[in-house]
Amino acid sequence: MKIGALVKYSLYLMIMIFVTSLILTVYLYFFSTNQAIELAYNFVVPLCMFVASLLYSRSTHEKGLLRGMEIWILYFAVIFIIKFIMKSADEINIIQNLIYLPISIIGGVIGVNIK
Repeated sequence: MKIGALVKYSLYLMIMIFVTSLILTVYLYFFSTNQAIELAYNFVVPLCMFVASLLYSRSTHEKGLLRGMEIWILYFAVIFIIKFIMKSADEINIIQNLIYLPISIIGGVIGVNIK
């Protein structure tokens, strides 16, 4: 495990989630009246997690399965700490976060195998 790279790509993950959510929110607020587009929020975190684990495992060139799990563990820890500080730890959706695990693992495996 390369701690520096893990922190770097986890930070990329959080920034990607923030920027994507911000862009989607601004678009929905100013330009769209279609409520069906709100479903895109459900795909922001998995897509960003897939990309971050793909980039992380591609940079380390080893064990994509574990690299995807590391990204997911750090993401879940950050979300848990934020929810705990805000005194809303009971609002964490465990099943939804467990669904993100295979997505992150797949990104890690693909990232190792990309030439």
